[in-house]
Amino acid sequence: MPAISIITTVYDAKDYLPLTVQSILAQSFADFELILVEDGSPNGCGELCDELARTDPRIRVVHKKNGGPASAANAGLDAATGDYISYVDSDDLLHPDFLKTLYNTVKESGCPLAACGAVCIDEKGNFLKRGVTLPEEFLGRHDALEQFLDVFKNGGMYSMVTWNKLYDARLFANVRHDETMFYGDDANIMDKIYDGNEIVLSNEPLYYYRTRTGSMTALAFSAKRLDDLRLYGGWVDFFAGKPGYEDLSAWAVARYWQVFYLFYVHANLAGPMPAELKQGFAAHKKKLNKLLPRILSNPHVPGFEKFRAVLFCVSPALCYKLAAARGKMDREKEA
Repeated sequence: MPAISIITTVYDAKDYLPLTVQSILAQSFADFELILVEDGSPNGCGELCDELARTDPRIRVVHKKNGGPASAANAGLDAATGDYISYVDSDDLLHPDFLKTLYNTVKESGCPLAACGAVCIDEKGNFLKRGVTLPEEFLGRHDALEQFLDVFKNGGMYSMVTWNKLYDARLFANVRHDETMFYGDDANIMDKIYDGNEIVLSNEPLYYYRTRTGSMTALAFSAKRLDDLRLYGGWVDFFAGKPGYEDLSAWAVARYWQVFYLFYVHANLAGPMPAELKQGFAAHKKKLNKLLPRILSNPHVPGFEKFRAVLFCVSPALCYKLAAARGKMDREKEA
């Protein structure tokens, strides 16, 4: 069995996949298998995966009907045979020492998890002046759940993504991605993976995350984006029942309200809301209404935001109209 199973889900990535695979095969740590999960892509990705597999015996291909990113990731987990798991997106690249560094870290520390920083690259592979990192106080060895403070307080994504990490495969014994989610399909497992475990965290930029115009994360607002509200709402529920994490629980509620309101604003700015999106917000608002007392008593929600939350729970449309009118007045004053 290989030491590491790398899972790469493939859909509509024909232009980038060869470079991704090349960067994986060039790793200084060679004891791995690469599982390419071809998720029913219509543009020749299946044939490309098979062609790449013929170039190196460490590559295995899993072909499946299109079921979305979570379904593909689960198929990769089911096929994995390594002692450790790593995810690499089909258009991203790796530093040559990505695997070696994280593998040595978990072995030397005894922790089941290790993570590194990431640098963003554009469609042509040029490095951009931004990346995915953690604040200094989070670096080193920590209770893995403590990372959620960066998620809730700072909106950080380092701890939410699967692809900058190495995991002991045993962490996935009873964990699978939620296949009903289109967005947040990777982040929805992180609380379960982190719970009760320690992690070693570094900002060393060993992962190169590609940003693409037209990619799933760059699409306009749609009803599927409300999966993220399910994600943050799930974390509210998770931390509410965790003794010793009371402050994180309060931060989870504060972040949920913030994301809810921002999503509602962005959805309105995108144009008239389709019925599906309206129904989605209405369904999620039932949870928000129940959380209002916790928002009003929350030390991490400013006073004005508490007033806004009350108004929003009474009438989202009125709250938005008043905020839009105030924003227009502020812009006219500046002009």
